[in-house]
Amino acid sequence: MLKRDKITAGIVFLVSVVIFSYIATKACVSSFTHDESFSYLHFISAKFIDIISNQGAFANNHLLNTAGMKYSDMLFGSSEFSLRLPNLIMLLVYLFYTWLLLKKTDPVLAVSIFILMATNTALIDFFGLARGYGMSIGFMIMSLYHLAASFNGHQNRNLILFNIGALLAILSNFTMLSFYLSALFIFNMVIFIKCHHISKEKFDLFRTNKINLILFLLFVVILYEPVRKAIKFNTFDFGGKAGFIQDTITSLIFHMFMNVHLSSSGILLLQISIMMLLFLPLAVILKNIYQQNETFFSRYMPLILTNLIFLSISIVSILQHYVLKTDYPVGRFSLFFVPLLLLNTGFLFEYLSQIRYRFFIQGLAVSLALLSASNFYLNKNLNACAEWGYDQETKNMMKALIQHHKNEASAKNQLKIGVNWLFEPTVNFYRQTMNIKWLIPADRNGLTAQDDYVYIFESDTNTLKNISREVVFFSDRTKTLLIKNIP
Repeated sequence: MLKRDKITAGIVFLVSVVIFSYIATKACVSSFTHDESFSYLHFISAKFIDIISNQGAFANNHLLNTAGMKYSDMLFGSSEFSLRLPNLIMLLVYLFYTWLLLKKTDPVLAVSIFILMATNTALIDFFGLARGYGMSIGFMIMSLYHLAASFNGHQNRNLILFNIGALLAILSNFTMLSFYLSALFIFNMVIFIKCHHISKEKFDLFRTNKINLILFLLFVVILYEPVRKAIKFNTFDFGGKAGFIQDTITSLIFHMFMNVHLSSSGILLLQISIMMLLFLPLAVILKNIYQQNETFFSRYMPLILTNLIFLSISIVSILQHYVLKTDYPVGRFSLFFVPLLLLNTGFLFEYLSQIRYRFFIQGLAVSLALLSASNFYLNKNLNACAEWGYDQETKNMMKALIQHHKNEASAKNQLKIGVNWLFEPTVNFYRQTMNIKWLIPADRNGLTAQDDYVYIFESDTNTLKNISREVVFFSDRTKTLLIKNIP
């Protein structure tokens, strides 16, 4: 048994080292992206209290990420690696707490689900970016672990850490409010069910929530102003307007089958499969409540919590759509559902394997892990980052611009670069961090006759006036060009 545990832990450690090394390397070499650059240019110079209180109330300001960038910049400079370091640290937290959640399950299932959690390209990519999404998911997994652990002892300590993890997740990304409120609700619902239907004890709301209530009131004070501003000045446009299954569930499918062509019938089959993975555990939970099975509640608490929290957040998203007219989460806004779904699946496999078909379920889990690892390998890319692939050559373009200017030895002190608006933040980020004093800051006003250089997509060249020009830089990966206009 001890030898098997060591082998399992060794495999998990090896996978973690490989994933962290890859993301750390990517964080070091890949170009900064649009949203990262915008945060750097507009927010990190603010005072800490202004950052945390969400002054300006702009959706790009992921509070904890911005604060992390600010102090990492002060300590280690403005390199890409330095500014992304807080998220890299959170990748370690994410991997550590994922393992803590899984380590008591069957070793084959634990390793398989861990690999699924660690090799989801869409998710893991964000831990190498200076954005709040990776940080929020890392803190969410920490919070979820301590919530589950609170049922097994040291309740006060674990509830404190559950609340702190949830607060930090919210400060990283406000969408985590739905996780925190859902987790609090499910925590109370599970204890209520255990008291009334299993142990036949009186449910004491205040005693159960003494720690939660104290910290919740403290968090209201901390979060009230930044959340109020976010609600007042932002529309929470997550992109999904068709329906939760059509938008969010389908988005999860694309997250898990990145760059895999799926037919409409294939997507429908996967939608049905995901709904089964969510409602089968619910049926199991309801059955064991009816049977008053205390053993089930003590042994499978992670399954109960993960499943009910996922369903609770889903219901909240649907209600918000109809009551507040907010969009359904898609794309990067739906990423936090991915680890919840994978953990739900892993804990369900653990439950089913204890009943029957153990080897079949283990084989299925191993197959899914191998497919995920293969997809991760096929999608490996040290340059393109998440949804901002168009910026992967901006750093190289700026280096080419510097070299061209040096070779030209132009007498002109202030040169102007016209850009497609998508490139404006990152061009200005590198202008500032590379200390290019002879370059006027780029703007979003389009191309003008006064531009000395233009950086655009190849498809936009037909908008250029018919004047003499020199191609200074071209990327086949992004189909972008840096062009020098010749008077």
